Amino acid sequence: MNKSFTGWGQSTVAIMANWGTIMFVVFVFPMCWAIQRYGLRAGVLSCTALVFIGSALRCITLDTPTFTIMCHLCAILLGISSTLILSAPIPVAAEWFPLHERTTAGAVMIGFCMMGCVGSYLEPLLVRQPGPHVSNHDIQEDVLLLLYIGMGVSGVLLLAVMVYFPAKPPTPPSVSISTERHKFIPGVVSLFKNKQFTALTIAYGFAIGPAVGWLTVLDFSLLPLGFHQKDAMWIGVTSVIAASVLPVIVGRINDLMHGHIRLLLCVLLAASAGCYYWFHLLSYEILPVTTWQVYMSVVGGNAFNAATFPLFFEVGIDLAYPVPEILSAGVMTAVDNIGTVMFLLVFFIPNVGYLWMTYTLVLSTFLAIVPLLFITFDDTRLIIDTPGES
Repeated sequence: MNKSFTGWGQSTVAIMANWGTIMFVVFVFPMCWAIQRYGLRAGVLSCTALVFIGSALRCITLDTPTFTIMCHLCAILLGISSTLILSAPIPVAAEWFPLHERTTAGAVMIGFCMMGCVGSYLEPLLVRQPGPHVSNHDIQEDVLLLLYIGMGVSGVLLLAVMVYFPAKPPTPPSVSISTERHKFIPGVVSLFKNKQFTALTIAYGFAIGPAVGWLTVLDFSLLPLGFHQKDAMWIGVTSVIAASVLPVIVGRINDLMHGHIRLLLCVLLAASAGCYYWFHLLSYEILPVTTWQVYMSVVGGNAFNAATFPLFFEVGIDLAYPVPEILSAGVMTAVDNIGTVMFLLVFFIPNVGYLWMTYTLVLSTFLAIVPLLFITFDDTRLIIDTPGES
């Protein structure tokens, strides 16, 4: 981008990614209030409209600095919409699915959300690299085509939501979802007084925040190892696909085998940290850099990390009950976004380099295990939904 658009360097790329996390933290509580007041359908429709408007703004012109300003506005609007997009899967699963399908349903939605990231890694298939036979104008035309595709996809999604997105199921799938919940302000107060929920949320932020931030700038870690744009693309694609599938498998295991969620979380986090440490050794050339090792360490680290998403949410909602799912999920996602913001802000330190990212990932993932060892895992909703078995 910096070859064809004036002023686009690594800090510009980082702040584009950071707008989403910043806007999430700012707007997550207003979104939770609006969903409780106006319902899930109104929230999904509004957020999908913001995605379409933001995608359209980027297509107005390629002339800088107007193009750069439009990209910033798009990133801001997408960040606002992400307050629902990233928080909704678990509340939707709780609202629509019974006990033994709940974690799986949430994991499927999280998996599809992750799968959407594949498109960002396939950009090199459309956008040519600078070269002797590729002009700046050629690259700008490729970027515009990519932006038109994004606008078209978001337009189709907006139309689909407008035509069919029910507000709620005909009948509640469980007893726990139909019981009375806290209102917004009492719910917020309850969450901040809940030490168990706070400890879990901190663990979630340590585990997920830096890892999500790293995915957005993965190219920066791969380039020093000799993996350029197209090589990095396939590593990113493979990583995202694995991170989309493994949460579904883990979610299904949890639905079929209740009572082992702490063990699952600790094993997955340890495996993720181990893979990140493997990549750390490759980055510092302690191990010889080979293609298969880079693939295995990156894909494994991200996939094992992503597999913890539905499990963290399942535990968090149980610990926070009877706080509404959208509020507890929103707070947890806000904390992991704060972790992502802090991770990406490091790029604004002059000459900071890229090697710091690897040991940050290792340390933060291992630290996430510590609070899990001291939290009491309550099966609140399980007890309510299966009174005869408790």
